[in-house]
Amino acid sequence: MILTLHSEPPKEGAKNTIEEKEKKSEGVDFIRFIENGNSALLQTASAKYTHEDGTKVELIGAVHIADKVYYEKLNEQFKQYDALLYEMVGGDPDKRLTKEDLQANKNNPMRFFQLLIGGMMKLDFQLDHVDYTAKNFIHADMTLETFQKRQKAKGENLLSLLEKSIKAQEAAASKNKNNFDFVSMFKLLNDEGGPNGMKLALGRQFHDIESMIGGMEGPDGSVLVAERNIKALKVMDREIKSGKKNLGIFYGAAHLPDFDKRLTKELGFKRSGTDWNAAWKIQKAASKNATKKPNGSQNKDS
Repeated sequence: MILTLHSEPPKEGAKNTIEEKEKKSEGVDFIRFIENGNSALLQTASAKYTHEDGTKVELIGAVHIADKVYYEKLNEQFKQYDALLYEMVGGDPDKRLTKEDLQANKNNPMRFFQLLIGGMMKLDFQLDHVDYTAKNFIHADMTLETFQKRQKAKGENLLSLLEKSIKAQEAAASKNKNNFDFVSMFKLLNDEGGPNGMKLALGRQFHDIESMIGGMEGPDGSVLVAERNIKALKVMDREIKSGKKNLGIFYGAAHLPDFDKRLTKELGFKRSGTDWNAAWKIQKAASKNATKKPNGSQNKDS
């Protein structure tokens, strides 16, 4: 997916507090980037929903490369649910995942790309740390065969989705004077330094993810997001009918706006609260404008 970046980070002293971000994140936001002069956080939502029949559902957003501690904390969180529904195209939905299945799933080209980017930013890969063999984990995604058949039927492929995404971003960029250019990107990477510079550059554009996915989806929805979400909700319905009352749905954060609409507008759930999980913790590089005293020590900005 092509993502729009903004060339100008918030200025030192600008109001960009956690409290302000939280106010902006009320409603249907499921991923946010919080930044101050010294550090930054990329956070994903755990959004809670309740039904009048007593059923509780929590949408747990994921990023597929993150700090190891992010996945460790999620593993602890997952233990509280009667059923934890997870995304993973492929495999046999009637059989519990094994370590061999997970290893095979990591060998496809997209996983290789994620591992490559994760290595550049010194982040860990989701499949290496989430315990998919836990007893309450339930596959809630399409088989590879079904996914490919549905994409073929809709004339959908990675290129067509990218084209839709680019058009949506071009429309958004025409309204945004600070749209991304490569000169500013390389300047940022140089100024901020290495992996942290890359994380800052990418993190700053995550606030546009909902509009980008919306543009990619189109009015009928894509197989990549909408139809896989419908599949997951069918699995959820099956589990609820079996007597489970406390469920989690662990999917990429880009899926959550569509899940939210289906839960609240079609299935009678009400949103009851949101917690935030820190996926990336970024320490910014020291200012290059700091001057050195004659004895070699540095002056700190006041």
